[in-house]
Amino acid sequence: MPEPVDFFQAVVTAYPEDADHAPLLHDPIHARVVRAGDVAEGDLILAGLGMGDADYFNDQYTARPEPYDPACGCDVCCHLADHPGAVVVLSNGRPWQACDPWPTEGLVLIIPAHRLPERTAKE
Repeated sequence: MPEPVDFFQAVVTAYPEDADHAPLLHDPIHARVVRAGDVAEGDLILAGLGMGDADYFNDQYTARPEPYDPACGCDVCCHLADHPGAVVVLSNGRPWQACDPWPTEGLVLIIPAHRLPERTAKE
C-alpha cells in the first residue's frame, strides 16, 4: 500500500553565512531534512529549521533518541510540558548537561548515520 512521503527543500553549504556558527564538520552532500520524530540513533544533527531559515548548531551532535519525560528534572524538558503534540528527546546530556527535547513534527537538518564515515577507535 502506498504511503505518503514528505519532501523538504533545503540548500546546505559547508560554511553557514552566520559568523556565529562553525563550519560543518562533515560533507553536507548527504544532509537531509527530517521531522524530529524520524531522527534515528547515530544521526548527526546539524541544525534546527524554522520558516525559511536554519539555526546551525556550533556543537553538531549525535542523536540518541529516547522517550520524553517532562518531569525528568533537567530544567529543559519542563519547557515543552504544555506542548500540544508529541515530543521526543534527541539527546540526553551530550553535548550539553541537559536533555534536548523537540516536538516530533519539528524539522531537523541531519546527516543520516548510515552516510557518516566509519568512526575510529579514537573517537
